[in-house]
Amino acid sequence: MTMNRFLFCMAAAVFMGACAAPSTYVPADAPASAAAPQLKAGDYWEYAVHDGWTGLPRGIYRYEVSRVDAEAVLVNLTNDGRLLDTLVYAPGWNGRELPLTNTQRFRYQPIYPAYAYPLAPGKRWKTVLRSTDVATGRSYATHVAGKVVGWERIRVPAGEFDALKVERSVFAGNMEGSLSQEEITETDWYVPSVRRAVRTSANSQHFDNSRGGSDGDGEYPLRVRGDYLISELVGYSK
Repeated sequence: MTMNRFLFCMAAAVFMGACAAPSTYVPADAPASAAAPQLKAGDYWEYAVHDGWTGLPRGIYRYEVSRVDAEAVLVNLTNDGRLLDTLVYAPGWNGRELPLTNTQRFRYQPIYPAYAYPLAPGKRWKTVLRSTDVATGRSYATHVAGKVVGWERIRVPAGEFDALKVERSVFAGNMEGSLSQEEITETDWYVPSVRRAVRTSANSQHFDNSRGGSDGDGEYPLRVRGDYLISELVGYSK
């Protein structure tokens, strides 16, 4: 199989996934749509994180808002009290400067479209944005396609919630030498009353054209899987 055909098949698979039937579950008290959340300094959310491949725990991670203004929301990410990073969002959890799943830290222009408000079942969006590596200054064209699948009833350690399931397919654009761009899948279960997702799932893969692998009837570049992390809410400020 040629590389062009291989990439076409990958794109077709993503497209077919986007055509999946939406959820038919609707909570009795569900709002017609969900607006962007209102946040303030001191708000926090804590998550138990585990490896989606092995099931092994990765610890408890806390996201705490340190500052909010009209342009940005600064969030301190800590693990067992140790500061790991300060993430910069636009209002509504759309990224301004933070790492992309399984890649480096980027500054986004326009903002990274994790959500397109107001959120409602069936809503879709597509954006091409410029992702600039804050360490090297190199920029890439990143493609993001998102959709609100619908409502789901979900149980996590913090309780049981009616959540809007949001899926994103991302092509990072960060090709380097023999390495293809990162192909990322992100899923959030967003709860309007919690003002954040109560469960997230994120994983990615890229291909190394300098190394061979085999898959049934043909030769392919080597597929390299990134981390597959699942986070579930254990506590939050109300």
